Amino acid sequence: MSGSPTERKARLRLLDTIKAIRAGIGDGLNDNELTRLMRESTLLGEAGFGFVCFCDGYVTLSVPEQDPASWYPEKGWIAPEKEKVAREIACEYGLSLYEPVNAATNFWHPQGDSAPVRHHLELTDRWQTVVVAHPQYLKIRLYGKSSDHRYSWEALYPLPLGPDLLQELSALYSA
Repeated sequence: MSGSPTERKARLRLLDTIKAIRAGIGDGLNDNELTRLMRESTLLGEAGFGFVCFCDGYVTLSVPEQDPASWYPEKGWIAPEKEKVAREIACEYGLSLYEPVNAATNFWHPQGDSAPVRHHLELTDRWQTVVVAHPQYLKIRLYGKSSDHRYSWEALYPLPLGPDLLQELSALYSA
């Protein structure tokens, strides 16, 4: 984490800004309309990430250009260095780490033998996926289920994400 606590607090936080805009708008706009509104606002990027869209409680962010070899050194599995960083972040936030495949294959649409099956990183809590880290995008759940969430019709609530989450996740996307 770079900078003094005062400098970090003074920086505009992208995720907090998106939550504030969403809270200020209320339920008057659907996710598509909210995305269009946010794209027209002056959302600043943070830690190399930029706003792409908001949908179903998630914000999708653009990432710095990535070298696929730094993510997939062999046979489509995540590089050990990236996995180590993701595991540390998961541990810090009390999340579990998974490495699901990027594209589901099945009997009707089998994966060709020539291309390896690639994976991405997912950090989850007991109820939902919180972070999806992929070499081409970053997806973070801002609104989700609480531990006492029982019915699908119940409103989603803001997840308590750490103020430096994007700074920490940027380590996955550096060099």
